[in-house]
Amino acid sequence: MMKSSHTFCIASLLVLFSLLSDQLLAEEKAEEKAEEQQASKVIECSFLHWGDVPEEKLFFRMGEEYLPMTFRVSARAGKISLKRMAEFEIFRELENPVEGEAAYKSLASVAVPSEFGKLLFLVLPPDKEEGQYRVVAMDDSVEAFPRAYFLFVNLTEQMISVEFAGETQEVDVNENAVMQSKVDEKGGFIPCIMRDPDGETIYGTRLFAQPNGRELVLIRSGIREGSNRPRVKFISQSVAAPVPEPVPVP
Repeated sequence: MMKSSHTFCIASLLVLFSLLSDQLLAEEKAEEKAEEQQASKVIECSFLHWGDVPEEKLFFRMGEEYLPMTFRVSARAGKISLKRMAEFEIFRELENPVEGEAAYKSLASVAVPSEFGKLLFLVLPPDKEEGQYRVVAMDDSVEAFPRAYFLFVNLTEQMISVEFAGETQEVDVNENAVMQSKVDEKGGFIPCIMRDPDGETIYGTRLFAQPNGRELVLIRSGIREGSNRPRVKFISQSVAAPVPEPVPVP
């Protein structure tokens, strides 16, 4: 009886050791696969400028090459693919570069989130001559920002409460909120109210929503001294409806 129990314990330990080994091996392979996917990951990107098409020509860098950025009026522009780029940086070309030094000056940079498949880079020029440029990276995939939805992006210095389509969301500084328009196939106008942390209304309007559109709402601090009213920019994009899978013929 004792021998039987001893044999059973050894067999159980061997099974447990085998299971742990298989688990460790599976985790190691999963990590290797994730590293391989990360190393070869390509991210599709678009550009957007707060001022539409700026007078100043801007560049971005890929490796050692500086490439011009193109912009469109109230629309995304310039699709590129980024591979294994940890940081996206914008530049201006120097008029009289020092010999032996870079001919471009860095204006702003932002980390490229590895978990995003599609990115929208928003360039914010300074409000004053002595101010600094800013570039913001946003997830622009239809999974994160679907059709018939509005994406409210808070670029101000205070939390903003957004009331839209029967829903209220608090959007913190440098954060965003995705809100469904809930319109039918004809579309329609939906009231939108924005309030500051004290509950004071700082913006109100009616936004047109359409079922095949994605509406980007960029909220930036006002430049008038003493005014709490933000500047708001709207970017519309039509997205084709997904093609339904064919129904199998019985």
